[in-house]
Amino acid sequence: MTDRERKIIEIPEITRVEGHSAVTIDIEDGQVTDVKLEVFEGTRFFEHIVRGHKFDELPHITSRVCAICSTGHVLAAIFAIERVLKFTPDENELRLRELMHMGMIIESHATHICALALPDFLKTPDLITFASEHKNEFMIWTQLRNLGASVQTLIGGRPFHPVNLHVGGVSKFPADKDLLEIKELLIASKKLAIDLAELVLTFEPPVKRLTDPMFLCLTPSDGSYGFFGDTIKSTDGWQRSIEEYQSYLREEVVQYSHAKRSTVDGQPVMVGSMARLALFGDRLRGEASSLYKASALAQGDRNTMWNNAAQAIEIVHAIQRSCELIDAITSSPSNERKTTTKLQAAAGKATGAVECPRGTLYHHYEIDESGQILKADMITPSAQNSARIELDIKEVVSQNINDEDLMPNLETLVRAYDPCNTCATHMVSINSKSKK
Repeated sequence: MTDRERKIIEIPEITRVEGHSAVTIDIEDGQVTDVKLEVFEGTRFFEHIVRGHKFDELPHITSRVCAICSTGHVLAAIFAIERVLKFTPDENELRLRELMHMGMIIESHATHICALALPDFLKTPDLITFASEHKNEFMIWTQLRNLGASVQTLIGGRPFHPVNLHVGGVSKFPADKDLLEIKELLIASKKLAIDLAELVLTFEPPVKRLTDPMFLCLTPSDGSYGFFGDTIKSTDGWQRSIEEYQSYLREEVVQYSHAKRSTVDGQPVMVGSMARLALFGDRLRGEASSLYKASALAQGDRNTMWNNAAQAIEIVHAIQRSCELIDAITSSPSNERKTTTKLQAAAGKATGAVECPRGTLYHHYEIDESGQILKADMITPSAQNSARIELDIKEVVSQNINDEDLMPNLETLVRAYDPCNTCATHMVSINSKSKK
């Protein structure tokens, strides 16, 4: 009997992603036997920290889960608590929340595409070189990033960790003058967003894929292309209420990573921009629709590296939608522009969900009759994508095991998911034993 040939491929740290992660690949007799996406971001305990706090404190605590997508965490928490308290926000409140969310989408997507992904496709080793050799693309990033930050600052009070959004409403309603100034910035930046999308759509994925992902995303509640809803839809043909999330998402701890991961019936899933376009791309309008229809995504290409292009298309959509929202808000009567409604505590439990830049984010809470949090559960997009990333790596390595470009291509593949490892590192409890 001959010894089996064994080989280990290691990427000690995936660079240009949010947080810290590594990849280990085990190969035996030329076959990939195991892939581990190891997230070693420091573990945090938000689901435990929020227990005992009052429901109205919740959004401002959970926004600290992540700076980049703090708006998403705030809104998911607000939606969950308002469902418990049976409070329905008015149309202008929902418009403000959606406008804030659009600002996050613009800023986060632009940062990922330009600062994290483009250096791979433009063959620059780092962001400093990218900034000096590709000044136009770097300028597009800074302008779109600043645009998204301006939207969030106007609505939320600051670009990250918003202080103006609350359970039941807002502290201050923005003035028409300020909203219209933001609209002018949006209109001025639209061409840059279109140019960026057209550029990204020219980049062919450097590696092929074998199996199509199962996509999941929220069904937009207003019938358009959007990021808020109460029902999850799958490309496998099923739909379920977000209140049933524990019946279709199986969250588990893996020993080699600080991040949990979620699967559907044991199968990997993909959430995020590609999922949203796969399920609802036909709802896009204007230039965003034109870009989508001309893309490989609309033709059914499911190579996950196209997620970069999907995000670029969503930036164009977010700019268009932001202008529509501003028009609707500024044309509404002044007596319909309410600030915070003080809500009475009530016992109950409910789930809130939003489509964050990286995919569907769930927040579930149980509160008692005094309004204190008894139980919390958060399932992040990156935790849902982790099993699919591992499968992607396995398939790519199996096809390109002797390719000299394998390592950089694997990093490009992981980066295409725009993973947020900080969001993913949630722990619920701390178990300790005292010495006697």
